[in-house]
Formats: sequence, C-alpha cells, structure tokens
Amino acid sequence: MNLMHAMMFSCVKATELMELKEWVPLSLTKKIQLKTHVAMCSGCRNYMKQTKLINELLNKNFSSVAVTENTTELEASIINKL
Repeated sequence: MNLMHAMMFSCVKATELMELKEWVPLSLTKKIQLKTHVAMCSGCRNYMKQTKLINELLNKNFSSVAVTENTTELEASIINKL
C-alpha cells in the first residue's frame, strides 16, 4: 500500500471523523488524514463548514436550556412554543 492510499479514505469515513471529533479528540494520524481529505475534497469541505455552523447554532440556542426531570413541564413548554 502506497503512502497516498494510506493517507486517503472515503467521504463516508471523513464525515464519520468530522462527527466523532465533536465528542472525542482524534489521534494525530486521524487528524492528518481528515485534513488531507478535506483539502482535496470540496464536498467534504462544504459538509465540514455546514456541520460547524449547525453545531455553533445549536450550542448558542440550547446551551442555556436547563435539564429538568419533569418531562410534562418540558413537553408543555415545547407545545406552547410551536
């Protein structure tokens, strides 16, 4: 297996790593593979930008939501907002 083949992987694997890095740190090898793939793939570059924006918006809008044990109260609040 040549070096280039070892460094590249599919878009499916790239998107999996993009999502995974939101929850756990990636190894140095995986970071390099992801950066290499994204540098060469415009579709994955766009996907990365979109997911970053979505995550920022979700964090901004839902970071202040308190976790409650009373699901009935939460349900009523959601229905009122709809």
